[in-house]
Amino acid sequence: MGNDTDRQQLTRLLRAWSAGEPPAAEAVLEIVYDRVRQLAANKLRANPANGIEPTELANELVINLLEAHVDWVDRVHFFRTVAVAMRNLLCDMGRKQLAAKHGGGQLRVTFRAAESEPAPDFGVAESLHEALLELRANDPRKADVVELSYLVGLEHEEVAKVLGVSLATVNRDLRFARAFLRDRMQS
Repeated sequence: MGNDTDRQQLTRLLRAWSAGEPPAAEAVLEIVYDRVRQLAANKLRANPANGIEPTELANELVINLLEAHVDWVDRVHFFRTVAVAMRNLLCDMGRKQLAAKHGGGQLRVTFRAAESEPAPDFGVAESLHEALLELRANDPRKADVVELSYLVGLEHEEVAKVLGVSLATVNRDLRFARAFLRDRMQS
């Protein structure tokens, strides 16, 4: 995704996918899968989820994307959707693991085995998810800046270009968003 030609090609393929051309969906996934897997690895490194591998998260996300019927606008819309879907998927996986931990899976585990397994902290992911939803409700652009910077992994200059704002605006939005998210997650 380094140059404008690659970006334009991806946008064309996304629009073809939206128009119902199955080969376009396959071509998009070939182009973006490594990036999606890297985003999953980064996300899991920042907030490790017990037993979830980056490939598993990326594959589940790809399946969800293939089943969704989205009218893709461009690559930014695609990667923003990927970021939000990944966050939602992690929260769902966390809820399922917590439900299984509290008897949902009915797997018999000895106390000794349970003590040796560190409990995953899905509360942080859930808190972040809720805080981002609140930020989006209050200021959608600031939420976009956070998602494009941290979840999609765009450089600040790229975020500014994508959103049509100055680099200074992106930096201000990130400072505000960090403070906002920190405040919401601590309360």
